[in-house]
Amino acid sequence: MDWIVHYPALRHLHMGLAFTSGALFALRGAAVLARQRWPLHPVLGRVSAIIDTGLLAAALRLLWELRLNPLVTPWLQVKLAVLPLYIVLGMLALKYARQREAKALCYIGALACYGFMVSVALTHSPWGLFASWD
Repeated sequence: MDWIVHYPALRHLHMGLAFTSGALFALRGAAVLARQRWPLHPVLGRVSAIIDTGLLAAALRLLWELRLNPLVTPWLQVKLAVLPLYIVLGMLALKYARQREAKALCYIGALACYGFMVSVALTHSPWGLFASWD
């Protein structure tokens, strides 16, 4: 069976995992800022890692099947450039920033990165939500 038959399911899996990953981060980050302990439970860290691994696997499969080269596809270059910033800001927001204000700034920054990456994916433009300015 041709892979294109499975494309809608693979695309929806990727989008669903992206939403789940972002929602879990937003929930955990808000709870950390509210000085809750549960967001740092090791089980949640493992669940988050499993979701993110599935998200990465689905993304790589989509790249492969669609024959997209992230080195020459501008909107993918932007997503891949913003992703490490999102990860670092998220780690700082959840765990490593010591002051609550720093955690809050990192949390807002991570959410902004996440939102921008989603907008880049939806528009297929490196400008994302700013594509109309292009």
